[in-house]
Amino acid sequence: MKTLVVYYSFEGNCEFAAKIIARRLGADLLQLKAGNEPPSGFGKHLIGGRAALRGEKAILYRINKNPESYDVVIIGGPVWAGTIAPALREFMISYPFEKKRTAIFASSASGNASSMLKRLKTMLAGNEVLSELSLKKPLRHREQAEEQINEFCDGLLSAFSVSEEAAVMRAGEAAEEMVKAVEGELASMVAEELRKRK
Repeated sequence: MKTLVVYYSFEGNCEFAAKIIARRLGADLLQLKAGNEPPSGFGKHLIGGRAALRGEKAILYRINKNPESYDVVIIGGPVWAGTIAPALREFMISYPFEKKRTAIFASSASGNASSMLKRLKTMLAGNEVLSELSLKKPLRHREQAEEQINEFCDGLLSAFSVSEEAAVMRAGEAAEEMVKAVEGELASMVAEELRKRK
């Protein structure tokens, strides 16, 4: 199952999580970068939060991976003022996709990313969201974060496995139905041929 982890990370917290997720799932990584990020230093959270609340457009650098060519797309980013960071929102708008299996994750100072994750799920309408993960400052709480990330990945691997088994079963059932249909058709043809010979 071809998997892509798309993430935006301003201070490294989401990058930490994204790299673990990609390693555990054997996924490709796509880091989003914007040309108009808030400056580092004092006030960066205020400036970034204001940009997120106002829905300001991010100027994304060109991406080198197409989400459409993946079976599963996992998306994550930081919580800015209770919502989605502009770079991640811009990606969702600029590179829409549907009918994908997805999962979402977020990093926040409080550990409560429910509002941001809810908005992200809304943007993912038309896709199946398998799981979500909210992390509290993963770089400061590495051990706890790694445990949460591993549980998140275990749940996804389990969902993938169940889904693959179901797909194999459906394919098997479809093959059996096709064999029965062909057998029925052959039996009819043989019976017709025998009638003609009488």
